[in-house]
Amino acid sequence: MSAFASATVSPPNYKTGLINKVFFIRWEQPPTPQDLQVVATRFREAYEAYRQQLCVVITTGAKARVPNGDERKGLFKLLEDHRKYICELHLLMEGNELQHNLQRIIASAQLIVTRIYDNNYARLHKSAEGIAPFLTSKMKVDGNRIINDARLLGLVS
Repeated sequence: MSAFASATVSPPNYKTGLINKVFFIRWEQPPTPQDLQVVATRFREAYEAYRQQLCVVITTGAKARVPNGDERKGLFKLLEDHRKYICELHLLMEGNELQHNLQRIIASAQLIVTRIYDNNYARLHKSAEGIAPFLTSKMKVDGNRIINDARLLGLVS
């Protein structure tokens, strides 16, 4: 495992982890307001550990349902409130079926409309392996190793 790796297991809805300067959030289902509060607290604790911007990888499991309007608002508010603490944002939407491809298209559109999308800031991925080169480039660490450690911790598939 990397020099600094930890994972916190929570209710089955989500999992967070910090590996080097990469903060992972895995959503098995859209979050409740309480889930968002806990994740925000964990993110701030991770930021405080390094006192510099972190890369963030947000994963939605292949079986996650599409968030409703209130859940989407909560997720976007979480991102807006923490954007200044994030140097890069990687959204990983797992799944290979038609519905997953459609969800990725919709998510891309939402990121553009909400002005969160910026090719130098936020990217949408179909697989965890696609994130590794960005982590290597941005963080000057072995991105493949970080992704492998995240897989071992159940943060990505």
